[in-house]
Formats: sequence, C-alpha cells, structure tokens
Amino acid sequence: MSFGDRTWGLRFRLREMVSRSWLVIPCIYVLAALILGKIVPGLVGHGSGPILGLSLAPDSARGILEAVAAGMITFTGLVVSIAVVVVQFGAGQYTPRLVLRFRRDPVVKHALGIFIAPALYALVCLGDVERAGNDDSATLTVAVAVVLLVAAVIAFFALTARLLDLLRPRRLFELLRRGGERAIDEVYPLSWSDDADDLSAMPSGGVTLLHTGPDGVLSALDLGRLTEAARASDSLIEVAWRIGGYVRTGAPLFIVYGHPDRIDHRELRRSALISEERTLTQDPAFAFRTTVDIAIRALSPAVNDPTTASQALDTLESLLHRLAGRNLGTGFLSDREGRPRVAYPAATWDDMLDLALTEIRHYGADSHQITRRMNSLLMGLLEDCPPPRRAAVERQMGLLEAAVHRNFESGEERMIAMTPDHIGLGGRHRLPPESDLGAGTAPRP
Repeated sequence: MSFGDRTWGLRFRLREMVSRSWLVIPCIYVLAALILGKIVPGLVGHGSGPILGLSLAPDSARGILEAVAAGMITFTGLVVSIAVVVVQFGAGQYTPRLVLRFRRDPVVKHALGIFIAPALYALVCLGDVERAGNDDSATLTVAVAVVLLVAAVIAFFALTARLLDLLRPRRLFELLRRGGERAIDEVYPLSWSDDADDLSAMPSGGVTLLHTGPDGVLSALDLGRLTEAARASDSLIEVAWRIGGYVRTGAPLFIVYGHPDRIDHRELRRSALISEERTLTQDPAFAFRTTVDIAIRALSPAVNDPTTASQALDTLESLLHRLAGRNLGTGFLSDREGRPRVAYPAATWDDMLDLALTEIRHYGADSHQITRRMNSLLMGLLEDCPPPRRAAVERQMGLLEAAVHRNFESGEERMIAMTPDHIGLGGRHRLPPESDLGAGTAPRP
C-alpha cells in the first residue's frame, strides 16, 4: 500500500459520508433555491421592459408559480418512486450490493436536488412577487422558474439514462473493473518477486490490542497514522485482519511488537476505519466478490443467463492478469529510514483464483459457454503469469476438467466443453506453442 499522510483518515471518512449521504448534494440545491427565491423578485424595478419576450402581471405570475410548486413536488415524488423500483429490480436481478452503487451515484443526487429546486423557489417567490407589485419583477421571477423547469427536464433525461445504464451488465462490470484496478494498484503496488514477505518473518511476543468499538467491517486503514505511530514508538505493528473482514467487539485488531507501552492505543484504533460494509478503496477482493455474485445469480435456474456470467469472467480475467505480476500475501510499510513499521495481511494468488473461479465453476460446470470461457481465461493466465504461479492455475484447470467430466457423459460433449473460447461459444482461444506453457499444462483440445 502507498504511504499516506496523517489527514488521510479524516478525508476518507468525509468522502465516504458525502458519497453515501442523500442529504449533502440535494441540500445545496435546496439552499440555492431558497436564496434565489428571496433575491430574484427584487432585482428588477419598474420600466425595465419585457424579459425573454414575456410580460406578466403579478396575478398571472402567482398562478404560474403555484402550478410550478405543486407540479414539481408531485413529479419529484413520482420519480423517486420509479427510481426505487428500478433499484429493487437491479438488486434482485444482479446483486444487493448494487444498492450502494445507486446510493453513491452523483447523477441521482444532483437530479433530486434539481427536481425539488423549482418547487422551493416558486414557494418562496409567491409572497415577494405580490409585494413587489410590478410586471417586470413578476416576469423575471417566472422566467427564472422556467429556466429551472428546463433544467429539471434535462436532469430527468439524465437520470433516466443513468438508471437504465446501471441495469446493463457491461456497465456494471466496467465500474467494478475500474474500481478493482484502482484498489489493486493501491494495495499491491510492487511487482512480483520470489522473495515476497511472509508472516513467518514476523517476530514473536507481541501485545494484542482489542477492538473496543461497535461491530463492523474493516473497510480501510489510515496507513500514514499507523506508520507514524509505529515510528514514534520504535515498534512494528501487525494488522490482525484483512481489509473487508468483519471485526466484532473484543476481537484482536493490532499486534504490537517492540515497545507497545509507548504507543497511544486510541491513535491506533482511530487508524482502523470500521464501517457497515466493504468498499473498493483498499479492498480489491470486494470487486471480485461482487462480480462473482452477479455471475452466480445469472447462472441460477431462475435466471439462466450464462452470457452475463461469461461477461463477468471477462472482468475477472482482466483483474487476475493485473494481479498476476504483483507481490501479494503479507506486505510491509516502512518509515522514511527504510525500517519496517506496519505489516498487513492480504490475499494470496491462490486465494484470489479461488475467489474468482470456484463458485462460477460450481454453478456453471454444466454450461458449455462457461466452461469454454473459463478454460480460455486459465490458458491466458498460463501465458502471462510468472512461472512459480502457474501451478495454481494448472490446479484450477484440473478442477475445471473434473467438473466437466462429472457433468458431461459423452466424450464429444466433454471435448466441446473444454475447448478454450474467448467469447464462450463462437471464438476459439489462440493457443501458444506447448513448450511455452511448461510442464503440467493441459493438452490442446
């Protein structure tokens, strides 16, 4: 992981609060509408002439503003109801974790703010237009209301497009791929090497610090704060949980080696960011988990959509290739003098392969499209991953072949099911020379 400054934890919490909240962005629009409603009626004096070709009496303006207020309040309620139904459909069709994506989407929040702004603006202006008592003020007030209505119509189109976009599997997988790649670059910045650090190198005799807060998921670590606390006390801090693990009250959180009596325990606990659910910030495995969940939901008998599962394997292939050349396992953070200060556990290459492929293989072993696409994925990994990691890939190929043999009785069907195919059915994988793959590689079909 990269070394962060001591304000990282505060910025992370603030960013999470804003991204999850449905209050911050809409409330900005509410405040702007209230201010606009108090200012606009008093901007124009008598004799200013028509505005945008309009000239309205105060009574006419009042009727229009009342219609805008009533109509937009009703419209906003209707749109929110439709959006909730769309989200429920997406959660049932793909995965409940889509609800968080909808909750974080900035387009949805801006659209809600734009929808309610014309109504609030019109309500605030009603009394001021009548008190102003001149046609120019009433005309300007209505003109601004019309502009806000046009903005609301554009926001409605944008929201509709975004909701439909969120229901497209390719769009979901693209978002997961991008988030997963950012998390991989954050958590595994170093290229693969044979001398990767291991937990067996940790010293003994550490003091365990327990979690005293509420139960939750370890969503991120404030690495700058942790490293500085370890450096100041000349200690080594081991994180007891992987990012994404559920931490109960009273569970071990950190193990301190060296001088645990010199460390401020409150400072350490503040560096562990516990939340309700996992995030992609420092948890690339969560991108794998969500993608696999969508795939196995698509493979269920109730849905029976192997093409979506095949698209999920496209995303998993991209992420696995990015991981193949990185140092995994236990990582160390060093201070500016190069001394190890923080050790954190992370998933191994075998762990990530199992996470990406085990459940899809189990539920899709009777689908030609899935077995062919998975075999192509594994063949590609054999070509690109470092030689010491090929044994894990070959183990996955053996498990896939065994699953195919269990589900297909005919030799010809097995041969079709085990043919590597980039798109599942209709495009065979280009195989490299057998000498390039090393010993133990599955034979060509």
